Amino acid sequence: MSNTVLVPVDFDQLPSTQIGSHDAFDDLAKGGGFLARLQLCSKDKYVTGGFITAGHWGIPESADELVDLGKSIDVIPLARRPKAVDLNDKEAISTSYDVESTEFKRIRAKAATKNSGCMFGPSFLVYERSSCRFLEYFCGSVSARQEAKKIYPFLAHTAEDIAARNLNIEPHGTLPLTLNNKLMKKKDWIYHVPVVVACSTPFTNSPPRKSIIQEMERFLNPQIAELKKVEENEGNSGRAR
Repeated sequence: MSNTVLVPVDFDQLPSTQIGSHDAFDDLAKGGGFLARLQLCSKDKYVTGGFITAGHWGIPESADELVDLGKSIDVIPLARRPKAVDLNDKEAISTSYDVESTEFKRIRAKAATKNSGCMFGPSFLVYERSSCRFLEYFCGSVSARQEAKKIYPFLAHTAEDIAARNLNIEPHGTLPLTLNNKLMKKKDWIYHVPVVVACSTPFTNSPPRKSIIQEMERFLNPQIAELKKVEENEGNSGRAR
């Protein structure tokens, strides 16, 4: 029988565990390069599946995984764009960012029908404090669209923008805001709706300027392939242009 004495290892004294920076590894661990979405969970599959508490904000990662951000989150709104989505064909989801296009108008009209599988509204690029991630917050429901206009004042406003829109405000850069939520009851429906308020805590973990500009450019210039798919759907639909 061996008389070898096992000496405990002090794991705090081991050498470096990686080659390369933390930022490089974060980049390698990204998915397909798509912008993750920010979602207020209420009566969706993540709540019914027990993955998150109703009334919490989350970042869906897959069908059965998401990051729970809690009931209240702080974000920096960086950009906005119009968006319309038809989710009825899961294999070929139709998305349009052009409010004047036939497809956007079709989706917007269909969204008025109950359980239509269609949504439209303003979409925002935001940077969330606790996750340190750029996210898309799509205000596609009625309640979200109603609250979305309260996000507009927190976006950057230049002197030119203010003059063009005849606004009574001073020029400013983007301002942080807090996304809360409240429980609404309407007939037989009980659901959570977003609430926008000013953020009282300064951001101390803002991303580098280069990263912000890069994400804004991507957000404001959707992939050509995605837009082409919408155009092809319009051309094959038989609908009048």
